[in-house]
Amino acid sequence: MTSTLSQLLRTTALTIAWLMVAPCLVLLLSAIVPVIPWLRIYASSVVPNHTSWFFLWANAALIVGLLANSLQRTRIAISLAATSAITVLVTAAVMLNLLYVAESNGAQIDLVRALSLRELDEGAAPDESRVYARPQGEALTLDIYHPRNTRPDTLSPVMLIVHGGGFIEGSRAFGAANLRWYADRGWTVISIDYRLARPGRPTWNLATRDVQCALAWTAANAGSLGIDINRLTLGGSSAGGTLAMAAAYSTDASPPDPSCGPRLPRVTAVVVKVPLIDVAGSWHEGGELGNLQRTYLTSYLGGSPEQYPDRYAAADLSRAVRPGNPPTLILGGASDPIVAPQGAIEFTRRAKAAGLEVRHILFPYSGHDFNTSFDGITNQALLQIIAQFASDHDGGQMASRNAETPRVASGLSRARGS
Repeated sequence: MTSTLSQLLRTTALTIAWLMVAPCLVLLLSAIVPVIPWLRIYASSVVPNHTSWFFLWANAALIVGLLANSLQRTRIAISLAATSAITVLVTAAVMLNLLYVAESNGAQIDLVRALSLRELDEGAAPDESRVYARPQGEALTLDIYHPRNTRPDTLSPVMLIVHGGGFIEGSRAFGAANLRWYADRGWTVISIDYRLARPGRPTWNLATRDVQCALAWTAANAGSLGIDINRLTLGGSSAGGTLAMAAAYSTDASPPDPSCGPRLPRVTAVVVKVPLIDVAGSWHEGGELGNLQRTYLTSYLGGSPEQYPDRYAAADLSRAVRPGNPPTLILGGASDPIVAPQGAIEFTRRAKAAGLEVRHILFPYSGHDFNTSFDGITNQALLQIIAQFASDHDGGQMASRNAETPRVASGLSRARGS
C-alpha cells in the first residue's frame, strides 16, 4: 500500500512538473525563434511580462525531476530533468537580456517583486475627475492623480497621458497603477479621454484636437491644480502615443476651441510606447495582425491610403521631423505584431540626423502589450526610464523650477534601489 501511494505521488509530481515546464519552454522558444506565427504573438506578450515565473517554474520542475530520478531512475524523470535544465538556461538568457536593456537604460529591477501578478489597472484610482470639453455635446473627461505629501506652496511637474485602444476603444482608467506610481513620485498626472472612432465617424481630424484641448485646459487650470505648466510631459501608449506625438509636434500654437483655454502650453518632453508613426506603411505591412491593424486604420481614417491619401499624409508622423520638436522617448517591442518597430527606427534616424533629441528603446522578445504586469521586469523598467526622461527634460533650467524637484529625484533614487 505504501509503495503504491509513493508511486502515485511520484507520478502526480512528474505530471505536474511536465505541465509546468513544457509550456514555458515552448513559449520561450516561440519568443526567441518565431516559427509558429500565432504562437509567437502570444509568447511576445506572456514572456516579457512573466519571465520571472517561468524561471521559478523551471527550477521547481528541475528539482522534481532530480528527486524523482534519485528515487527511481526512469526515462520520464531523466527527460524532465534535462528539459527543465534547458528551460532554466533559456529563461535565464531571456531574463538577462531584458535586465540588460533595463539596467543599461538606468533602471534597477527587483526580481522578487517581478513575481507579483498585479495588473496595470489594479489597486489604484484617481483623486478626482473633471469634464474638460463637450464637442458636439459629447462629454470628454479627464482623471487627475495628485502627488502625495507636497507642500501647499509647491508647484509640481505634470504628466498628461493619452490612452491606447486602436483609436476605437480604451479608457482614461487604463494603467491606473502606473499613473499613481508617477503621482507618488511628485507628478500631477492627468489621464484623458478623447473622441473614439465609430462607424461613420473617423477621428483622424478630431482626436488630436481633443488632446490639444486637454493641453489648453490644463494650462488654463494650472493655478487650481497646483502645477508648473512649464514642466509638462505628454505621453501615451499605442494609439494614445500616436496622438501625443501629433499634438506635441503640431506647429499650430492656438487651441482648436477657445473654450478649452486661451493657449497651448509648451510640451517639454514626449514619452510614448509603441506609437503608430508610418500609417500608410502599417497598412501595407501585413503580418499576423495586419487585418486587425487595417480595421483600426479604417475606423480612424475612414478607409485605405488609396481612398484617402490626404488623410494618411496628414496623419503621417514620419513627416513631422521639424525644428522645435520636444525631446522624445519612444519605447517598443522588438517583436510587435501590430506596430512593427521599423517605423520608429526610421523616425529616430531621421530625427537625429536633423539634430533633434529622440531616444528609441526596444525590448527583446516583446510584442505590443509587453508591460501589462505592473511589477514585471518590463514595466518596472518602463516606469523608471520614463520617469527619469521626464525628470531630465521637464524644463528644469527655467526659473519656475522649485523645491519639488529634489523630492522627485529622490523618489527615483528609491525606485532604483539606490
